[in-house]
Amino acid sequence: MVLLVASTLLAGCDAQQSGEKQMKFVNVDKVLVESGLAKQEQDYLKAVNESLQKGQQLAEKSYSGLPADKVATARQADKNVLSQQWEAQKRTARNVVGAAMKKATDAYRSDNKIDVIMPTQTVLSIDPELDVSADLIAKLKTTQLDFGKVPEITLKANGPVKE
Repeated sequence: MVLLVASTLLAGCDAQQSGEKQMKFVNVDKVLVESGLAKQEQDYLKAVNESLQKGQQLAEKSYSGLPADKVATARQADKNVLSQQWEAQKRTARNVVGAAMKKATDAYRSDNKIDVIMPTQTVLSIDPELDVSADLIAKLKTTQLDFGKVPEITLKANGPVKE
């Protein structure tokens, strides 16, 4: 009886039973950095920041024609618009990067008949053979992200900065 139980346990250890799910892991931060996606995001956000700074400078020049009591209000309104634009562009860029990561991960999961891929950041310890980060880095290396056009800042006549 003991021999039967021991052999049953040993036989089941290495075999994937039908219905058992296959799980792999990915180091998201490593993939974003080593694939170049994070660099593309940084470059885009740098260009956005430069454009917003030029917009702020453009707005500052327009204050010379305003009455002194209106300058502070106009400056604050322009800063608010530029700040909102900056936050929106950061969210958009992060969404573009996330969508590219998800698309690549979904395709990899489907192609390799994996049920679920989880971030390594959610586990304390994993078998290195379960980490598919290198495969995803290779898959994403040639991906060129499209963040859209860098916002161009212009001034409304007698008003605050607008996009």
